[in-house]
Amino acid sequence: MSAILVGVDGSDASNAAVQWAAKAAAAEHVDLKLVGVYDVSTSNYAPGLIIPQDVVDAIKQDAADAAHAAAALAKDTAPDVTVQTALVEGDAARALLELGKDAGTIVLGTRGLGSIKGLFLGSVSTTVAAHFHGRVVVVAGPGGDGPVVVGIDDSPVSDAAVAEAFRQASVRNTTLLAVHTWTPLDVDALHGYGIEPAEVERMSQEAVEALGERLAGYSSDYPDVTVEHKVIPEEPAKAVLDAADDSAQLIVVGSRGRGGFKGLMLGSTSQKILHQAQCPVMVVRG
Repeated sequence: MSAILVGVDGSDASNAAVQWAAKAAAAEHVDLKLVGVYDVSTSNYAPGLIIPQDVVDAIKQDAADAAHAAAALAKDTAPDVTVQTALVEGDAARALLELGKDAGTIVLGTRGLGSIKGLFLGSVSTTVAAHFHGRVVVVAGPGGDGPVVVGIDDSPVSDAAVAEAFRQASVRNTTLLAVHTWTPLDVDALHGYGIEPAEVERMSQEAVEALGERLAGYSSDYPDVTVEHKVIPEEPAKAVLDAADDSAQLIVVGSRGRGGFKGLMLGSTSQKILHQAQCPVMVVRG
């Protein structure tokens, strides 16, 4: 299992990401790499503008200070973890994707309240999550001490997310809550279209049985993990967020799939989960 890489900028959001990643690195027995990224480029529309060297040096020093402070925070959070720091100039998303080639996981903070500094406000997190071929964790909050929640659709693409969710539940010694929505129409809408409650219940139960068969192989690989199923008619992002509520340690989603989770990293479901979750969200590419 390769290292966990964290983009740091000294913000509260970045610090939350560092603490989460330090604990994860300790649990998984891997190294932690903290990267301070700074960008002193100018637009092609300002060809005559040269940023003075003393300003460049000050910006670089800010990034270095943020990386060193993050290292101290990481060691304070998980004293036994091996911590490395690096400083990189350039576009943050591009730099992290390049450095992340040797990492299994990239961890980023999400937007902080009123943080103008916020290197990782949204576009960086979204870009990295959409393009990285490993795991990307966006930390919106520390999460609770409850289950790992995984969103499952009916495509093979979500298999990678399911496998990782089982692994995460095993590492964290917690329950796995598998959420599947067999239609994006909620119960009230189905009733409104004349589908009887008993029929809704029957379809939900059939979906539970199909899901159980699909997860059986993973359960044999991780016999220590207790799996709970939540199979309902509902809009997918809402179903996952409701299942996670305030207790989930982690939400795991695939990066792209058919049906309920179509185009997860590019569509509305991903945006809702990443923007509204109150706990860390892990995006897994197949």
